[in-house]
Amino acid sequence: MIQPEVGWPTDLVAPHDPEFAGQVCRWLLDRLPGEFRDSPSRSDPVALAWVLKERVNSDIALMRKLYATARTGSGSLHVEALLESLSSSGAHLVRTDREVKSVCAALAANGPGKVNTSDLD
Repeated sequence: MIQPEVGWPTDLVAPHDPEFAGQVCRWLLDRLPGEFRDSPSRSDPVALAWVLKERVNSDIALMRKLYATARTGSGSLHVEALLESLSSSGAHLVRTDREVKSVCAALAANGPGKVNTSDLD
């Protein structure tokens, strides 16, 4: 059995699995805002992966800014708890970033249009 690369999502089958095409859009949509489920792009895994990658990158940048300014900007009396929360959220975003990059690489390896998602329409 071929093992997926390090950073591959544990809740998504490997890209060589026949079920990958049917699962990848659902996996991406589960991580995007709900309005994407009704969008014309809902069955375009390349577009969804791009949006998710950009969103996660933006969220990571925001989390880093919040962490860097929490002591002076938050006004919280419980800064250590806030920093712990931000750190945990940041770690989750970094894991998601790795997973999304792995999915993007798998989609690129399959080439545009080679992932049949017609069952999602």
